[in-house]
Amino acid sequence: MKNIIIAVTLTLVIALSLMATGCSPNYDSMIADSTKAIEKNPDDAEAYRERASAWEEKGDYDQAIADYSKAIELDQSDINLYYLRGYLYSEKGDYDQAIADCTKAIEIDRDDANAYYFRARAWEKKGNIHKAIKDCGKALEVNRQVWMDAILYKYRAGLWLKIGKDRRYREDLAKAQELSDYVDEGRVLPD
Repeated sequence: MKNIIIAVTLTLVIALSLMATGCSPNYDSMIADSTKAIEKNPDDAEAYRERASAWEEKGDYDQAIADYSKAIELDQSDINLYYLRGYLYSEKGDYDQAIADCTKAIEIDRDDANAYYFRARAWEKKGNIHKAIKDCGKALEVNRQVWMDAILYKYRAGLWLKIGKDRRYREDLAKAQELSDYVDEGRVLPD
């Protein structure tokens, strides 16, 4: 898990530094490098994950899902792989598969806010706002990062608004704003 966090952080740092200098990441190069790593070691789940991420950034969700699936086959304990693949299924409109993947991540580690958040988004897209609100609440219970709380409160505020719960909408939006100001002195605006 620690290595995954380091790899994701390094990838993010590289992408941000490239954007700051006016360059964009070369996803084709990332795909080629990951493919070479896979050719050298076909059991390298991290190489499949990196290639999946590059495919996702290029908008090729089918290739990304295939690589996340292979990474899961190689490392069934990595909850991130499940909810990342679940997110892509949701983006493609396969909400049942998205919910199944996020549920699997939750079954492996009940303390992951991301899995609850992505499952909430799939529930919302499927039309079950009440289950989305419940999962968003679970994400808030297990989350340990203030910046993510701001995102979760803002998201849940929008869900409350969809079902006509104006008071709860205002309460969650106020919490999101307070946390957002605390994190970066920015503003969280309503959708």
